[in-house]
Amino acid sequence: MDEKDRKEKYDPAGEQALTAAVSALLNGFPGLEAGQRVAFATLRETGGMAMFPGGGAVVESERRSVTGRVRQVCRYPFAVLFRRNGLGENDRARAKERLDDLGRWLGRQSVVIDGREYRLEAYPALSGGRTLLDVSIQAPAYLYERDEHQTETWAAELAARYENIFQT
Repeated sequence: MDEKDRKEKYDPAGEQALTAAVSALLNGFPGLEAGQRVAFATLRETGGMAMFPGGGAVVESERRSVTGRVRQVCRYPFAVLFRRNGLGENDRARAKERLDDLGRWLGRQSVVIDGREYRLEAYPALSGGRTLLDVSIQAPAYLYERDEHQTETWAAELAARYENIFQT
């Protein structure tokens, strides 16, 4: 099949499962400030932190057996944005570092936060025969925008990959 004729497949139920799991993981990050929550697709003008999914859960590969067993590997891209006003040079460096730490922690790598080492030991269980395989950084944290009031938004692009096994 010609590449331009190939149609992408999506896993809508997987998207829902991943949205819930990723939101829970983000809000369990040990680098969040006291009382800080990562909102879903909502970021206040004055500041905060939010997760934005990037277009759904796309089926990257699919294998079908003669017995009707289907194994899909799917990709769920998302971005985490951090916004704050009045950041100084050191604050900017910390914002970038904290978002990069978040990405490494989600990738189950060790990170040191405030002198303590943390590592995500396991991913949460997903519904419907799905298993979260990994989360990886697609682009390290970067300054996404700065508005006329000097409010800065920093972004990190990530992607979760999961396996979806079902019977047809």
